[in-house]
Amino acid sequence: MKKYLLAITFLALPFVLSGCATSSSPQNPASSFYKSTDGGKTWTVQNKTSETGLDLSAIDVISMVVNPNDGNNVFAGTKSRGIIKTEDGGETWVSDNFSYGKVYGIAINPIDGRIIYATGAINGRGKIWKTINSGKDWQEIYTTPANGPLVISLVIDNKNPNILYASTSDNQVIKTTDGGQTWKNIFQNGYPVLAIAFDAQNDNQIYFADTGNNLYISKNGGTTMTNITQKLQTAHFSGTVSEIVTDPTIANTLYAIGTAGILKSVNAGNTWSKFDLLNDPQNFPVQTLIVNPMNSQEIIYGAAQAAYKSIDGGKTWTTAQFNTSKTVNVLKYDPANSNNVYLGLDKI
Repeated sequence: MKKYLLAITFLALPFVLSGCATSSSPQNPASSFYKSTDGGKTWTVQNKTSETGLDLSAIDVISMVVNPNDGNNVFAGTKSRGIIKTEDGGETWVSDNFSYGKVYGIAINPIDGRIIYATGAINGRGKIWKTINSGKDWQEIYTTPANGPLVISLVIDNKNPNILYASTSDNQVIKTTDGGQTWKNIFQNGYPVLAIAFDAQNDNQIYFADTGNNLYISKNGGTTMTNITQKLQTAHFSGTVSEIVTDPTIANTLYAIGTAGILKSVNAGNTWSKFDLLNDPQNFPVQTLIVNPMNSQEIIYGAAQAAYKSIDGGKTWTTAQFNTSKTVNVLKYDPANSNNVYLGLDKI
C-alpha cells in the first residue's frame, strides 16, 4: 500500500548522471494506462474502452497482474472502480465483474491464469475474493472482523500457488496453504506490513516491510521472523522505503525503494548498496520497480511522471516522460515476453 512509508535514512543524489540518454515523451490523450512493446524504451497510451461510462483517465491504478499464460490478459486493481481488465494487450479496457474498491493487492495463479485473488472493501471492511473463471464470478474467502481494517498487500507463491500471504492495516500477516479455504495469523506485528516479497529460488524465504521502520526476513515460511532493519544502514542513506522487490531469478537478491531511492542487497539483506539515480528521490520518490525476468541487468522504475530504464544493472539510465498530472505507480513485465511492459498511473 503506497500510502504507508517505512522511515529510513538516505542521501539523495543530483538529477543528472553522465552517459544517460532521454527518450521522447509519450503523448497523453487521457488515460491511466500505457504499454511498451520494446522493453520500456518507448511507450504508447492505452485509452480505448468498449464500455460506456468508463473513463480511463479517472482510473487510479494501485495494483496489476499479467496472466502468465497469456500476456494480452491484464488485470488492474483500482482505488474506486474495482478491477479493470484487457484481453487484447491493452488495446481496449473494460470493467471486470469486481466492483469493490481499494484493490491494493491482486495475485494470479502462475499455473492456471483463470484463478485470481483480489483484495477489496465493503463499507470499509477489508476482504479477499477469489475467482476460478477469469473474473466472471468472485467468491469471498476472507474478511476482517469489523469495519476499518483493510487488506493492504497480497502475494502468491509461484512454486506452490495454494500458498498466499496477506497483510492488514491492523498489523496482521495471514497465510493460507489451501488456496484461501482457511487462513492462519502468522505474525501480529506492531505496525502494518506494507510489502511482502518471495525470494526467487526459495519460497520459504520471504521479506516483510512495515510502516514502523522495520524490515523482516523469514526463512521458514513465516513461522519465525528476524528483524534486519539495522542492516539497511550499510547503504548509508536517509529517506523512506515503501516497497520491497525481489529479483525474479537470482536468489537472495532484493531491492528496497521509496524516498530512499533504490537500495539493493545480493545476500538476503545482510548488506546493502545504493543506486545513483537521475531523479532526486527525496522530492520524487521511487514508486515502483521491476526487474526483467529474462535479464536481471534490465531494471525499470517509476518516479513522478517518468519511467527510467537501465540495461547495465543500474549504472546508467534512459528516461521517458508522461505528460500527466498523475504519478507512475505500477509497472509489470509480461512474464512470457519481456518486450511487453504495462504501466499504471495513480493520483497520489
